[in-house]
Amino acid sequence: MLRPREPEPVGPSAQRDPLISLTVLLLGLIAVALLVAAILAVYTYSTPGVELPLVIAISLGFGLVLAANLLGHALRQWRASR
Repeated sequence: MLRPREPEPVGPSAQRDPLISLTVLLLGLIAVALLVAAILAVYTYSTPGVELPLVIAISLGFGLVLAANLLGHALRQWRASR
């Protein structure tokens, strides 16, 4: 017969990374904003001037998320090397 498995060691639970939570939140907002931009591009004929500022804001938001993640990763690597 098979031996029963040894129980997994119970240790402190893994801490949540606030950068990951912020990234998920902001990427969700970016996805909703892209959906709004698509709807405005297709169904709105009277105010096309709304589209450009929305797309610029979406691009800047994505750049901010990317920069925050790169900075966070660089800081983790720097702390690990010390």
